[in-house]
Amino acid sequence: MHPDRAEGENVMTSQGNNGRPQIVRVPAGMVRVADPFTALERQMVRLFDDFKDPAATGNAQKAAGRIGATDVTEDAKGYTIAVEVPGCAESDVKLSATNGLLTISGEKKRPEVPEGTKQHLAGRWFASFEDSFAIPEDADADKISASMKNGVLTVVMPRKPEVKPAERTIAIHAG
Repeated sequence: MHPDRAEGENVMTSQGNNGRPQIVRVPAGMVRVADPFTALERQMVRLFDDFKDPAATGNAQKAAGRIGATDVTEDAKGYTIAVEVPGCAESDVKLSATNGLLTISGEKKRPEVPEGTKQHLAGRWFASFEDSFAIPEDADADKISASMKNGVLTVVMPRKPEVKPAERTIAIHAG
């Protein structure tokens, strides 16, 4: 018998917050082995329900501030941020660069529904959004540009040109 285990007690381990195994003691007969596919199915249903209507699962505040899917890439020329903002016009999105932060904010507005119109399904989300990104030190904040095409906002932050030390020839005078 294990020295830390009481009579009729099962020991289960799980990952703790610090990455080390965490021991959970469960009385004998209380351990239930779930079908992993059933657990996966439940998690997937919750995931899709949250995606369809985040407000229904108590994540209304998260939904209101979320920005679309974002990609940040870097190459020799600079940095690119691509953000999905479907249903937004250029006038609905605002970009600002202050104190080393690039902030993307905006609002996806609910279209007017004419009176007397029945809405059978409302699956799109309409809210304001905002996200900030640190401007890298080697990026030229004065030359940041943005464009929008097919519902994707693309922000380009070019690198600063390499500063080469100024070189001059100094004449040597006799004596």
